[in-house]
Amino acid sequence: IGRAVEIVCGGSNLAVGQKVLVALPGSKVRWHGEGDLIELKETEIRGVKSFGMICAPSEVGFEKLQQEERMIWDLSEFTDAKAGTPIAKALDLDDTIFDIEVTTNRPDAMCIVGLAREAGAAGAGKFDAKMAKPIKAAGMSLLHVAVEAKDLCPRYQAVRIEGVKVGPSPWWLQQRLLLSGHRPINNVVDVTNYVLHELGQPLHAFDADKLEGQKILVRKAKKGESIEALDGNTYELDSSMLVIADAKRPVAVAGVMGGQPTGTTESTTRIILESATFEQVSVRKTARALNLHSDSSALFEKGLSTESTTNALWRAAELIMELSGGNIVSEVADVRQEKYKALTFPYDPARVNKLIGIDVAAKQQHRILERLGFEVGKTSVTVPYWRDHDIEASVDLVEEVVRIYGYANVPAVLPQGELPIHAEDPLLVLERHAKEAMKGIGCTEIYNYSFASEDELNKLDIPLASAVKLANPLSAEWTYMRPTLLLSTLKTVEENQHRFDAAELFELAAVHAWDKVGELPIEQKHLMVAVYGTDGAHVFRRAKGVMDRLLHELGGEAEVARGSDVPYLHPGRSGFLVVGESVVGVIGEIAPEYAERFGIDTRLTIVDLNLDCLLPLLSRTKKYHPIPTFQDTVRDVSFVVAERTTYAEIVAAMQEVDPLIEDVSFLDVYQGKGIELGKKSMAFRLTLRAEDRTLSSEEADGVIKKVTEMLQKKFSATIR
Repeated sequence: IGRAVEIVCGGSNLAVGQKVLVALPGSKVRWHGEGDLIELKETEIRGVKSFGMICAPSEVGFEKLQQEERMIWDLSEFTDAKAGTPIAKALDLDDTIFDIEVTTNRPDAMCIVGLAREAGAAGAGKFDAKMAKPIKAAGMSLLHVAVEAKDLCPRYQAVRIEGVKVGPSPWWLQQRLLLSGHRPINNVVDVTNYVLHELGQPLHAFDADKLEGQKILVRKAKKGESIEALDGNTYELDSSMLVIADAKRPVAVAGVMGGQPTGTTESTTRIILESATFEQVSVRKTARALNLHSDSSALFEKGLSTESTTNALWRAAELIMELSGGNIVSEVADVRQEKYKALTFPYDPARVNKLIGIDVAAKQQHRILERLGFEVGKTSVTVPYWRDHDIEASVDLVEEVVRIYGYANVPAVLPQGELPIHAEDPLLVLERHAKEAMKGIGCTEIYNYSFASEDELNKLDIPLASAVKLANPLSAEWTYMRPTLLLSTLKTVEENQHRFDAAELFELAAVHAWDKVGELPIEQKHLMVAVYGTDGAHVFRRAKGVMDRLLHELGGEAEVARGSDVPYLHPGRSGFLVVGESVVGVIGEIAPEYAERFGIDTRLTIVDLNLDCLLPLLSRTKKYHPIPTFQDTVRDVSFVVAERTTYAEIVAAMQEVDPLIEDVSFLDVYQGKGIELGKKSMAFRLTLRAEDRTLSSEEADGVIKKVTEMLQKKFSATIR
């Protein structure tokens, strides 16, 4: 091991006899801990050849290790390894890290002891967790603790330790914190983080000399109060938030993060060590309101037992005195809301077997529960304190047995008997059918977030008072629930209009708006169809065709009624969608002004259907029509009418002319050269059929004659 190499280094703390971390040519490092990895090569610095680099922690992946700028990593106090030893071996870093996913209902398993208990129950070995021994006080200094908000702080324990010497932690502690994703800070703070990972109980250490009035008060924050947290940021508090305070100010956000002014530093000699439990909903709301999250808040949000505080407090005190000296000089202050009573539930092994579907011996069931920490009686089971937020009924004990027994050991058996009848939600059925129909028509489904910004609402002239504002938005851009799917549809079209010249899109989702001020907002399901392209007339017809086909598939039929007063739709190219006598939506081209506001430079027509209103108007009853016995006769009719005449008016009038008219379908519309201004040329195809015979040419011509006469008389049409 080891060979002599010459390296040029500018580290300000370099000294003779140090053990340093060396990267030789070919190694990859992150220069000053920033940017991408670079490969080292032999180089010449100020006329001297250099064959490598002496590294700082951040340059080799230890960004969490504190180190001043231009300081190399002095390993002398961490290892006695010989020169040339690989760093992983020298610092005992050649370890296996388990990344274990734990469900949110099991905070007890989010620590080393909890996982070891689970492994022992599963048969990996004998589980043996020793409780920390209580340490008697060497003196009798008073420790004043009061809890005002007892409903938000079920238990608060604290102890005073004096004579500590704060400094760097030994390498074994730093190493374990680094491998767990923590940044080592000092031997007091590191112990609290270590115990958090070991036992799953958050702790905090205050500098006792920095607490005003030498007292601790657990209370709600006062209006106008703020706190500088350990992350260096200052947070404004409100009266719903629980804080730990001294005689004058908040010194920690309860369950979330401590305050910077009262944190431990190298000058700290006396500390107050806190171990407490806080109401989980309060912690969650506070963390989200402040956008301040920590390992502590992640555990408190899930619910911790009041009985987990004592062992963690003594374990931390034991380690602090071992690593930083000092003595406990007070009794443990212990303020709790009520005396703890362990949960007990009735237990019947026969019922467990019935629910599982197999026979597991009663003794085996008892062994499984006991290995998990449960106390098993003749007819009942007592829940250990670390599971008192998870086990809520006897049936939960069944799950404990079967998961340790092994789901893989439960044979797969098809259920027997009659299947239960389940009445499916009609609206969910409609949603599923609508999506299937839209995909069959050829439209592309889009998915968007259910949020909107104030700027987007203003662009669409939607009053802010009508939109549902979020109390805790995910970001400043998403402060409202969207009251219409059009907001996200316009954004999607804008992003895709230059990638695809034309497209047919749809989205089916909920929209939210206020019904009456002060009441709960309403939620309704809407289906938005968006068709865009360069030919406005074709786009509108295609959107109308999609809507007609969709309603046909769903068991309905809608008419387009003029007079849509929706401001963002073109007044001459829009209308209401009416089924029976009920308005179920709108169809129309987006007005140029609004298209421009959203950066859309193509023609866009939308269909907005309210599925909640549409549902009771649909019929899923299928009607059988026999295949026609006799051949149909097809005739085309073209004519010129006033531009204001609508397609719907013409079709309705044609269908009333004669019962032999089976179908009227649109062919074309034209305006331009050869057509008088204010007029349009339209072409339709009529399908004629009789149920008892094949029509003669004379009969068909007679029907067409009646149609043309009707068009001339009712619409002043000029037949072409």
